[in-house]
Amino acid sequence: MMKRAQIVEPLKPLLITEISIPKPPQNGAVIKTCFSGICHSDLNQWRNYIDQGEFKKHFTDNPNYVLPIVPGHEISGVVYSLGEASAENIKVGDRVVVYPWIGCGTCGYCVNDNTPLCDRRHHGVGIGAPGGYATYVQVPDTKFVVKVPDSVPLNVACMLPCSGLTTFSAVKVAKVAVEKTTLYKGKASLLVIGSGGLGLWCLQLARSLLPPTTKIVAADINEKSLKVASEQGFECIHWNLEMTKEEASKMAASKSYDGSYDCVIDVVNSSWTAEKAFGCSHRGSTIVMVGLFGGAFKLPLPQMVHGARTLQGVLTGVLPDLRELVQLVEKKSLTPPPIIYFSLDDAYEGMCRLNEGKLQGRGIIKYDG
Repeated sequence: MMKRAQIVEPLKPLLITEISIPKPPQNGAVIKTCFSGICHSDLNQWRNYIDQGEFKKHFTDNPNYVLPIVPGHEISGVVYSLGEASAENIKVGDRVVVYPWIGCGTCGYCVNDNTPLCDRRHHGVGIGAPGGYATYVQVPDTKFVVKVPDSVPLNVACMLPCSGLTTFSAVKVAKVAVEKTTLYKGKASLLVIGSGGLGLWCLQLARSLLPPTTKIVAADINEKSLKVASEQGFECIHWNLEMTKEEASKMAASKSYDGSYDCVIDVVNSSWTAEKAFGCSHRGSTIVMVGLFGGAFKLPLPQMVHGARTLQGVLTGVLPDLRELVQLVEKKSLTPPPIIYFSLDDAYEGMCRLNEGKLQGRGIIKYDG
């Protein structure tokens, strides 16, 4: 038997049930879950926010996205069983992570390994199909199962398919802008807005991937989160919600090379942070939007044109990048965000604490055995 937690109604406690362990699909596998991250995207489903705007359009054709749903798309574990036609390089007992952003499999995006842009994500694991808030997870094809080297702990590996991969993609966008600026000026500066679970990954990855002359600065309204970033050697800016765009920009300017930033990565992406991100940019800057906090802000269009700014949204990442990220974490021994563990029975508490902004790091469901 397997145990799972389901979202039955928006904002209601999770329902814990037991059912039979699923059989592996012909080309797929069943993974025995060891760790599953608690992500803000889980909260979006819990609030039923995913049925609004672009979220609704993106999931309109998804027959799997119907409540009750088993969330959890940050999954690490061991291969429990395999289908008859599964890939030969995956064996029972292998330590793995699951790439959850699975599309229709036939559109141009899917056949070119860009499944996050598929408009018919029929099998997003934990976002439609049952996910990691369960002791066993079914994966439709073993190509979405990525081996984890023995030197990478599975509690760290589980964060890689979403928080790690998303910030990895954001830093790769930033890398293009930073290298171009470094060519012109000999150095560059990057501002990361948000120093929670995503922000700490972003800072670590930026340090590993960007030129050594890059000044990397973290900004947040949460002093405890900034303390962690500071302890990891990053310069920090403590904003508060009463600040205007001008006040926040002035405070941030003191940490940059030349009064503003060549690139800004906003891992919060609220109305408030988006406005501050723009205010901290200058001519030629790239602003990378990552978070899904929500809202809107007024974009000064002449400054976009005359400032030759680039505004780039980043949605998770592609399967080849996850494989690359796993190898990078093995090679660089990156420091993950602080981890707060929950049992499956306490997953609802973890979601509530995340919703209230009371998790200083990353909440993870830990399974016994």
